[in-house]
Amino acid sequence: MHNLLATLWCCPSCRGSLGQINEDLHCEACQTKYPVVHGIPDLRVAMDSWIDLNEDRTRALEAADRVCREGLEATIRHIFRSSRGMSESQADYRTRQILAGVEKCQSQCSDWLKSAVESDGVILEIGCGPGQMLAAAATRGCEVAGVDVSMEWLVIARHLVERYGGRPNLAAGFAEQLPLTDDSVEAIISLDVIEHVGDQEAYAKELGRVLNSGGFFALSTPNRYSLSPEPHVNVWGVGYLPRSLQARYVKLVKNQSYAFTRLLSVRETRKLFSKARGFDSRIVFPGIPEHELSSFTKNRKRLARIYNRLVEIRLVKVFLPFFGAYYRVCGNLRH
Repeated sequence: MHNLLATLWCCPSCRGSLGQINEDLHCEACQTKYPVVHGIPDLRVAMDSWIDLNEDRTRALEAADRVCREGLEATIRHIFRSSRGMSESQADYRTRQILAGVEKCQSQCSDWLKSAVESDGVILEIGCGPGQMLAAAATRGCEVAGVDVSMEWLVIARHLVERYGGRPNLAAGFAEQLPLTDDSVEAIISLDVIEHVGDQEAYAKELGRVLNSGGFFALSTPNRYSLSPEPHVNVWGVGYLPRSLQARYVKLVKNQSYAFTRLLSVRETRKLFSKARGFDSRIVFPGIPEHELSSFTKNRKRLARIYNRLVEIRLVKVFLPFFGAYYRVCGNLRH
């Protein structure tokens, strides 16, 4: 941890200050010890999760070693092949997506995330993954910090941010129990994360706790009531079913688990943030970015362009919560 952000991280259990013993960290209040992997503190606590923490830590150590031996691109490809079980062609495609993602994130920084990158203070990304958004913000001279549940991806994020001239300030942690001090960041970005959080109410409260008053926040998430297939399992109609039937339906149709995936409707999101209090937020259904259409089939691309025209029609906007593909939530924390 570099000196400017040494006071940013705290114990996720008691929020006590962290001290250093050899290479690892410990909480000065509750004495909990936290390992550091490749310069990244592991501030995850024991809770139900889709990820095995010990396995992930082992893969992170392997990724750190592989980056030094084979380079960043080869390591990303290896992660998709080994940890995610993808074919060689799938891994190549996803690797190219990650490396091209920084430029795409830079365009978002000039658009709907402009208020975040123009904030005077630390920008936190919750669920930063391999770090494309952090790298994009760093190219603008922003002080960035990232939290993700996967230490393996954080190793990649460290090197990607450094490649773009940024200073990586990263920690492994859960969104429901962020390892950050109160009122410590001026902006929060969290894209396609809320639908995977085990306790979404705790997630919203944590945003309000670590965000400084007046600070900007921006989220995006697929719409529960989308007419398009559920993006994580590519199954139609999942969101229109009662919660109790969704996992069974996905298992029946695709033979896949639907654990730790809970898409929210607009109404549910508004209720969630009203419970957390303090948020002045607005919800917007954007069009599908043109750069994403390049990977679509011909028919799907045609439908996406029709959808993009529909979202601009005022009368149609009223009905978007009941069929729109995804939405953004952004605003400020009240003083």
